[in-house]
This record gives sequence, C-alpha cells and structure tokens, in this order.
Amino acid sequence: MVMTAVIILIVLAAAGFFLMKRSSGRSVRSQEPENRTAPAAQPPSPEEEYSTIVEMLLKLNIMMRTDKRFSNELQEEIEGIIDDLMAVIPAMMDRFPGETLTYEIKKIGKTHLYKMVKEYLDLSDESRTSQAGVFKQTIDGLWEISNRSRDIVEKNETAEFKTMANFLAGKFS
Repeated sequence: MVMTAVIILIVLAAAGFFLMKRSSGRSVRSQEPENRTAPAAQPPSPEEEYSTIVEMLLKLNIMMRTDKRFSNELQEEIEGIIDDLMAVIPAMMDRFPGETLTYEIKKIGKTHLYKMVKEYLDLSDESRTSQAGVFKQTIDGLWEISNRSRDIVEKNETAEFKTMANFLAGKFS
C-alpha cells in the first residue's frame, strides 16, 4: 500500500516535471503576435492528456481502496495494471505518438479500466458474487494487455504494434 502511494507520488512528480519542461518551450511561442480570429478547439497536449490519465488512475485507486467489500487480491492485480499503464503510456506517447496501439492503451488508462471497476463496485454483494468470475477474467485480460504493451515498448517490438492495436480496437471499440 505504501509502495503504491510512493509510486503514484513519483509519477505525479515526474508528470509535473514533464509539464514544466514542455511549458518552458511554450513561453517562447507566447511572444508571437496573437491571432485575431477565434482559435479552433485544439486537442489536449500530450502533457495534459497524460495528466488526465494519471488523475483517472489515481481516482480509480482511491475508489478501490475506500470500498471495504473489494477483495485485496483484485485490488493488487488492478494496481499492477495501473503501474504498468503509468510506465508504458508516457513511453508510448513519446516514442509512438500517432500509433493506434498508443491510442488504445491511453483509452484503457483514461476510461476503460475505471469504467469496468466502477461498474463492478456499484454492484450489490449478491451481484458481485455472481459476476466475480467474469470480472476476474476481464481484469486478467487487461493485466495481460498492459504487461504485453510494456514488453513491446521495452523491447521495441514495433512489428507487434499493429497486431496488438487491431486486437485492442476490436475488443474495446
């Protein structure tokens, strides 16, 4: 538990450092003349997007820890997925920003994992018992995906990117 909290604090500090590093590059651009027309809605910067993902994963972790009925075994497994995602997402965003796999992994971190766990936590005790096997299978599948994605990035297996991306797009889209 303490280890997870330390990891989360380190990631948040790294994200803050990353944001400060990127914002220093923007200060030069802010000296350019302003465009008089209303700017079109721009997608969030990679730093803002990663910050949003970290916030969702932190929210998920807090939600799990405050549910007294949630099993410690599942909590630890989901925290392992969170750790994998927090390690792999920044590397993927940096090295492979336009790849489909990067997009799919970000979606898992930003919405899918949170949504799945929240839906399970919202169930009654009886419904949790009946859905426990399905939920465990889903979490095991996400653990495999996050773990495999980490291997792909660490070993620079770019040939695996498209295969894994197609698999995830079919599974979560």
